[in-house]
Amino acid sequence: MTFLELIEKYIKNLYGIDLFEKAGWNVSATPAQAWLNLIFSGLATLIGFFVLYRFVYALLGIFGKSRKYQAHSMDKKYAFILSARNEEKVIGNLIDSIWAETYPKNLIDIYVVADNCSDKTAEVARSHGAHVYVRNDLEHCRKGYALHFLFEQLKKDIDIESYYGYCIMDSDNIVAPTFLEKMNDGLQSGYDMMSGYRNVKNLTENWITAVSGINMYRVVIFGQRPRSILNSDEQICGTGFIMRSYLLKDGWQATGLTEDAETMTKLVSAGAKMGYCEEAEFYDEQPDTVKIALRQRLRWAKGGIINWWENGPKLVLSFIKHPNWSKYDIYWEIFPYGLMTFIFGFLFQILSLTFFLKNGYYGYDWSNFINYLVTTLAYQYLGGFAAGIVILIKERKKVHFNFWEAFAYLFLWPLYDMIGVPISIISLLVKVGWKPIPHHVVAEADKLVSEEKKKERPGK
Repeated sequence: MTFLELIEKYIKNLYGIDLFEKAGWNVSATPAQAWLNLIFSGLATLIGFFVLYRFVYALLGIFGKSRKYQAHSMDKKYAFILSARNEEKVIGNLIDSIWAETYPKNLIDIYVVADNCSDKTAEVARSHGAHVYVRNDLEHCRKGYALHFLFEQLKKDIDIESYYGYCIMDSDNIVAPTFLEKMNDGLQSGYDMMSGYRNVKNLTENWITAVSGINMYRVVIFGQRPRSILNSDEQICGTGFIMRSYLLKDGWQATGLTEDAETMTKLVSAGAKMGYCEEAEFYDEQPDTVKIALRQRLRWAKGGIINWWENGPKLVLSFIKHPNWSKYDIYWEIFPYGLMTFIFGFLFQILSLTFFLKNGYYGYDWSNFINYLVTTLAYQYLGGFAAGIVILIKERKKVHFNFWEAFAYLFLWPLYDMIGVPISIISLLVKVGWKPIPHHVVAEADKLVSEEKKKERPGK
């Protein structure tokens, strides 16, 4: 049998054409398995076609470089917005890193919302030079509500548009010395929103922070960098982004479990231009226990599904009225692809197994079901392993652990990725709320940047 004949046989089996042929294309004589193959394989092919462009994104992210922006005058005024809940251990670290920016200090203000705090977050923030607003509302206890509260207070006290932009940060972050300078260059290049490069300040703390960090680098390679090359609208990843003040003149509107994804979807629907500046680096603290990491991912999964369900149709409608590539791309970014493909695949297996037990063999039996389980797990692990190799090689100058640590984490990383679907399924079955992530890591941004520069070749 030739190669082309093998391909033909595979396609006929995949779509149930062989079973239709055996029935002489007689609908009444065609077994149910044929229809299952045709419907489910057809749906999988259709969705696969819609996201095939991500392969091009992968190539761009691996072999390309993010765009750089020409220097602009540092004469714009910015406000840093920090939402904090019991962050007395780390918020001073962030504020100090902001005051250490190369950007003129007289053009920077820092506003903190101490959200339902039972510690000295407010006092620490004030002592480090921030303007602090205290919020106590346990009924609406999540970051989106805290940001909404803060901007409502700011609207009373200041002219929102007196600032060129507002930088949204998490209290566990720290910013590199040139973060705002580079973000200003990007924002003044004609963007409504600009995201920075998210690195990890506690990458080497343990294996949990390491694999969580690798996930952050994946977002850069397979999402942010290719979009930057194509000048397509960027995704917002939780923190480290600046929005022009006119986008916030009516306050902060996103209050869902994942307010970042909600904000991104709404901005793209509205036609905002969203960029990415890889030279603007900041550092994030990753969860250091399995319990906290799973809690965080459960919220991400639930919030992502809700955002797709509530705001995805609006994005599609906006695309129909005013089509552009970014709307198409971001829709598939928020689409729960992993969950949907699993549901379709598993439902196909269960229905096929049911028909086999009822009607006998029509191209499907127990061996197919076992093969599905084994190959699915194998492909996911090997695919994650291959992606991990690419991530660690490509981002080696940014990664703060040595070769042998990277080699060990490489085998654990696919497992982190594989549990994404089970977490999404669980999120559909349980009530998910916003619970604070404890932070404790204090670091110096200039030292982290210095470590990265040592890895660069002379002249770079």
